Amino acid sequence: MTILGLIDQTPALCARLREKQTDWRPEIVARLQEATSSADGSSVIANVRVAAALECLWIVLGQWSASGGQEDLGELLDVAFAAFSTPVRRQADAPSS
Repeated sequence: MTILGLIDQTPALCARLREKQTDWRPEIVARLQEATSSADGSSVIANVRVAAALECLWIVLGQWSASGGQEDLGELLDVAFAAFSTPVRRQADAPSS
C-alpha cells in the first residue's frame, strides 16, 4: 500500500490532510490574487479556484495511487483541470442513436 493509500484508508490521516489543505488555502488565495488582474481578483473567485484546484489534486492523487503510479501524474492533472474548460454534454444534448 502506498502512503496515499494509507492516508485514504485511515480516517484520522485523511481528515488531517484535508485540514492541512484548508490551512494552505489563505496563502494560496493571497498569492493567486497578487498574480491576477484586479478584474479577477475577487476573494470569492480566488477561494473557489483554490478549493477546486486542491480538490482536483486530491482526486488525481487518488487515481494515480490506485493505478500503482502507472498513470502519468501530469497527464491526470491536465485532464482534471481541462474539465473546467471543456463543456460537458448532457444526456439530453447527446445525438440520438
